Amino acid sequence: MRERPRRALFALLPLVALLGVSEGLARLLTSAPQEAPADFEGRPGILMRDHPTRMWALRPGVSTGLGVTTRVGEDGLRSVTGSSAPLRLLTTGDSSVFGHALEHEDTLHERLRLALVAQGLEAEVRCGAVPGYSTEQTLQLMAEVGWDLEPDLLVVGNLWSDNNVDGFVDREWMEQLASPAQRAEGVLSRSRLWQLLRGGPRAHPLPVTWIRSPDLRGRRRVPLDEYAANLDALLAEAARREIGAVLLAPCNAIRLARSRSEADWDVYFEAMARVAAHRGVPLVDARAVLDAVAMRPPEAFLDDMHPTGLANGAYAQALARSLVEAGWPQHRLVPREVPPFAEVLDDTWWE
Repeated sequence: MRERPRRALFALLPLVALLGVSEGLARLLTSAPQEAPADFEGRPGILMRDHPTRMWALRPGVSTGLGVTTRVGEDGLRSVTGSSAPLRLLTTGDSSVFGHALEHEDTLHERLRLALVAQGLEAEVRCGAVPGYSTEQTLQLMAEVGWDLEPDLLVVGNLWSDNNVDGFVDREWMEQLASPAQRAEGVLSRSRLWQLLRGGPRAHPLPVTWIRSPDLRGRRRVPLDEYAANLDALLAEAARREIGAVLLAPCNAIRLARSRSEADWDVYFEAMARVAAHRGVPLVDARAVLDAVAMRPPEAFLDDMHPTGLANGAYAQALARSLVEAGWPQHRLVPREVPPFAEVLDDTWWE
């Protein structure tokens, strides 16, 4: 009986040796997968890479595109100037919070830092927003990176990507990524021999933009009830960690101009407001902010979706005022620890 394990081991040795030699030959005969070029001026978005749990993520490094330079750290977050400030904030959301096509000084996180300084508060404001990210992806990002930053306050701006109609549903895609077969594929994909057998390495990732027009038919990336549950889960975890929160209801050029029916996304704004009330955290409505300063779409938005530096400045001042008026940081704005949000929400537009 003792001989059987030994015989099995000796039987495996030739196979292991063969695979090792084959991998070495594959590396000699094929070139390494090429990273996308750092300079992609004129392309419509910012470069991403595949991610094993979040579908996609920012590629670390410096890239230039859309007329601006963007720096991403090894943690996959947009880089900000280091600070020893006693307070730390973290924004979450998609490209409209990330600062699409904006230099650092025009981004929401930098404008918010300056607005807090004007209120007498020194703070470091990190950017946890990633183009295209929904609440599903943000929850995973927080679990992997965000909570480790130990923020004192979250500024949560997730809505547009959740509401968006597209050809995939986030939770389904992410569950597929978590499957044993997909995880095995992730490990094997590092092998040059496996790449060769599969027909070569994957092409480098394309820029991510606002993926599809909301007028196209498909499925919500995050259904309404899941969106509300995700927001509530994010605030519940913040409460458990004694971290404060404020919600930012985003705006775009269409919503600001009231140029068409908003029935397709009104229910998501209502869900955000109800979750904020359930957890007892402040909510700042970006449209109300822009209306208050009479800022119209041409100066507020670069396109239909993405705010300008002027709009971000207005949002930042409103957020800073809201925080100070609520007594922050002495009153930490930690969400209430209450039972999970359980209201029944109907996506009437989708029906």
